[in-house]
Amino acid sequence: MRQLQLDIEPQLDARISDFSGPGWGPVIDAVRQLHAGLMNRFYIYGGAGTGKSHLLSAICDSYLEIGKSAIKVSLLELLDAPIEAITSLENYDLVALDDIEAISGVPHWQKAVFHLINSNNEGGGQLVFSSRFAPIELKLELPDLQSRLTQAVSVRVPSGHSYADRHALLTSVLSRRGVHFDQQITEYLLLHGPHQTSTLLQTVDQLEKLLKGEKTKLSNATLKQIYALIDEYRT
Repeated sequence: MRQLQLDIEPQLDARISDFSGPGWGPVIDAVRQLHAGLMNRFYIYGGAGTGKSHLLSAICDSYLEIGKSAIKVSLLELLDAPIEAITSLENYDLVALDDIEAISGVPHWQKAVFHLINSNNEGGGQLVFSSRFAPIELKLELPDLQSRLTQAVSVRVPSGHSYADRHALLTSVLSRRGVHFDQQITEYLLLHGPHQTSTLLQTVDQLEKLLKGEKTKLSNATLKQIYALIDEYRT
């Protein structure tokens, strides 16, 4: 049920267990409430690159694992699609709408999302939204939609500046993938690498490709190459 005839955001490699740092506690607590059916609308917000899209992918994956239908869609990517396409989402158990701020200034898409909320609610479905802005900061022309989003349970995601959050994320992701980085690389990545969650994960992906099959002790030349790669991703 992941494939629709519209621009669907590709699923990122993410699991709920990745977000194990202390700063992610309130977010994961809310996700547990979502799973328990204690809320039907959940809104996360935070700056660009803070891992919102990865979290939405992880939430969808957690629903698919228990046999429910779930899909993540970037509204930024969806704007050029026929507006009727959004009706394809009505029958999913969970719909994750990324980049909700993209529909600011686009009233017809605001109406479409409002109708999706209504139909989803009537069908017993759940919705997750993400944005760079808190619900009250959204500048939407449709007051009813603004009201619905403001009523959702909303949580700000961590900025990534916490070393403990980055360490927990890196440890969880590497363990899940069965990947081991030399301690020198891990330390350099955590101390000198990017703080933002999405960029940190992109760096891990590149390092994993670079180090694939590396069995022997790393040479100084290889370490310099790795440090240079990490420096390129630094924010």
